[in-house]
Amino acid sequence: MHVAFLIIAHMPYLRRAGRHPAGEDALHTLIAQGLLPLVEMLSDLHGTGLAPHIALACSPLLIEQLADPVVQKHFVLWLEDLLARRQAGLQAAEAAGDRHAAYLERFYLEWGRKRLYAFVERLDRALPQKIRELAAAHVIEPLSGAASHAYLPLLSREESVHAQIEQGLLHTTRHLGRPEGLWLPGCGWRPGIEQIVAEVGLRYVVADPSSLPPDQQPRPLWALPRRLAVIFPDEAIARHVWSPELGYPGDPLYRDPNDPRGYLAQSGQPYDPYHALRRAQDHATHFTMALVAEAARRPTNDLLLVLLDAGQIGPRWVEGTTWLQAVLTLCATHGGLTLTTPGTYLRAHKPHETITLGEGSWAAGGHGGWQGAVAEEYWQAIHGAEAQMVHLASLYPSAQAAHERALNQAARELMLAQTSDWSALLSAGDPGDDHTTPWRIYLTRFAQLASIARRARIDDADRFLLEQFEELDGPFRNLNYRVFAP
Repeated sequence: MHVAFLIIAHMPYLRRAGRHPAGEDALHTLIAQGLLPLVEMLSDLHGTGLAPHIALACSPLLIEQLADPVVQKHFVLWLEDLLARRQAGLQAAEAAGDRHAAYLERFYLEWGRKRLYAFVERLDRALPQKIRELAAAHVIEPLSGAASHAYLPLLSREESVHAQIEQGLLHTTRHLGRPEGLWLPGCGWRPGIEQIVAEVGLRYVVADPSSLPPDQQPRPLWALPRRLAVIFPDEAIARHVWSPELGYPGDPLYRDPNDPRGYLAQSGQPYDPYHALRRAQDHATHFTMALVAEAARRPTNDLLLVLLDAGQIGPRWVEGTTWLQAVLTLCATHGGLTLTTPGTYLRAHKPHETITLGEGSWAAGGHGGWQGAVAEEYWQAIHGAEAQMVHLASLYPSAQAAHERALNQAARELMLAQTSDWSALLSAGDPGDDHTTPWRIYLTRFAQLASIARRARIDDADRFLLEQFEELDGPFRNLNYRVFAP
């Protein structure tokens, strides 16, 4: 049986967002505990001669932030501050005679120093470049995504869907190399997306089994005959990792992710990394044996796609990287399993059937994870801005100089407002603050820029405002507003 691991990673735009509780900490934590250890681990396994093939779907918005010198600088400062606080914690524990606290502080100090050395010395702060190198070595297969991680089925204009997919492909290619496949936020799907995906030259897309007819098995299929394949994650095997009640991350020995000091295990007892990491090895063996048992029930050339989230493996499940390293090692050395990536598998094993996918996502109730009464105002505002952006792109096809910059920045603000995190939070019942909610800020700036773009002459005050917005909201530097033209 062929086994492909797909690791997804995303973070909304947090550049210059400040510090905790509503700032850059989430981005820095994802880098330090999720992506950086993952890249280190894959590099080390590759160096030993193993073939740890995985697929990686970083949202283009996250990749843009990882490549940003400001984000890189702030991450180093954040790590240095973390080390200083751990050093102070060690001194306090030693002064109080608390041997276990001192043991943990030494452990975290060593961990932090290794991450800082890896980021600054091994990677020269260039995490996307290292991912690109691993892609060139066929260790990582990058997937593209919607540019700002927008939830595509609920966008009102095909121009928006096309812009998200095209710009996502452009910026993923720029940073990581040309991808073959597409990961959609939330596996959100509606009919018609397949035509846009095929038009930009992608070969496969990952969808949720809920998009299949009830009697159809979730195996590789054609969404468009011989043009676009569709593959599906295995839901049963993923429960070992994703289920909070039955999955590995809830083990009592593992560190409690809600304890800010990292002193407590999930059982409420003092945390011990030694025993927790041994348990991660045990769970890796159990998971591999579950894969072997599944392989015995399937044809030899079947594909099993394992979906993992970098936001969980490390940030929420601290021992998750150790578990993954052991799983990849065991899979790479087990005769009954073949580690692969989706693109590699599909080149050798073409689908035999064509299917029409229906609407669906990984959330219960179709698109319900991004809809709801609280989210209705958001979607009305987004749809209005989409229509306005399409109109501007049609009205000013040949804008130049400051007018072109204003339109490009308006497109940028719209894309940031379309990030699916905002509708997901609203759907969950979190309306945020009326004035500081990011999507409201982005749409306010969009309206200001649209007004500027319509003026016959852009004065100094307008230029100053434009420069401010370009600095504050600066991903996708090569974005051209004409991508929204009908």
